[in-house]
Amino acid sequence: MKSRGHRLPLLSTAVLIALTVAACGSGTAAPGGQDAGSNANDNSGKIDPLVTAYKGPKVDLSGVSLTVTTSEPDALNMGALFMFDKLRQWGAKLDVVTLTTTSGIQTMIAGRSQLASQGADEVVLGRGQGADVTAIGSARSKQVYVLVAKNSIDGVSDLKGKKIAMSGPSGFDTLLSKYALKKAGLAQTDAKLVQIGGSPDRGAALIAGTVDAATIFLSTWENVKSRAKGLHLIENFASTTKFPGDAYYAMTSYLDKNPKLALGVACANLEANDWINSGEKGFIDFAQRHVKGVDPASLKVLWQDSQRDQYYPTDPTQVISADGLGSLETAMLDSGEITKKASVADAVDTSFLQKAATMGCGSTH
Repeated sequence: MKSRGHRLPLLSTAVLIALTVAACGSGTAAPGGQDAGSNANDNSGKIDPLVTAYKGPKVDLSGVSLTVTTSEPDALNMGALFMFDKLRQWGAKLDVVTLTTTSGIQTMIAGRSQLASQGADEVVLGRGQGADVTAIGSARSKQVYVLVAKNSIDGVSDLKGKKIAMSGPSGFDTLLSKYALKKAGLAQTDAKLVQIGGSPDRGAALIAGTVDAATIFLSTWENVKSRAKGLHLIENFASTTKFPGDAYYAMTSYLDKNPKLALGVACANLEANDWINSGEKGFIDFAQRHVKGVDPASLKVLWQDSQRDQYYPTDPTQVISADGLGSLETAMLDSGEITKKASVADAVDTSFLQKAATMGCGSTH
């Protein structure tokens, strides 16, 4: 993940417009080494046939029009793309913008978007900046990062004096690396954090031996593992943290004015999770169509990992929680990502997920 500039002041609307336009045409490398070209988020109005074939409850979104921001596509983020197509199938007109140079919260505060599918840390950052944003779901309810190190390093406690690759001072991977160090009884300064770049770049640095460890996407690890004979996984953040990976969030006032859309997002969230959990073949087929250059064998392993670590729950109380967001806030305080507590106790609203579940969303298979 690239540094999203969290420590920067809020950008002007004019700058954000330019950045958003640039992001729409981005062809940068996606996490895990895939191409994040225009095929990743299709704004042509065409709906993937796997989405239309998946029958379940429907929320009528005729006449709804909005701009959604999302991060660069990753194999484990297929639920978000499925969710976008479900909203389209139900009548919503979506303009999906992939952001690579600014954050979803900055774009939303500037009034350039209405809904975000971004890292859950943006909800904490937004609240800290005074933005009344609320999370109503999550494309990935667990962290999809792993900490990988040289075989000579048995565990996180052995990273003292070692080089750890990071995307940037404010990247989510950096936050997780600092979290792991503290949990192992080390200070942040006990290891040397070296800015390398995105997850594929950090994976390449590991293989080249220029760093001793790095926090990378699980998909990146699966892609490089066969070439990484001298490396091994020392921490899987899906099992060692309660932090939600992503959040579907919007301004609270927007959700209050558009409850039907919020219900649609919640239902599509549960439907996407149920679809992923229903079988690996559909997941692999969908990912191959939407992410260039992805390896089917790696996708199979990723799907199995997602089932083991329960990335995609259909229980509304497990999709996203205030408790998980609060734990993330504490980690951000400890790492220096934020300097004071944000008001996150009421930053999660699961009522739409609960209502969607009573409609049968997420229980088709």
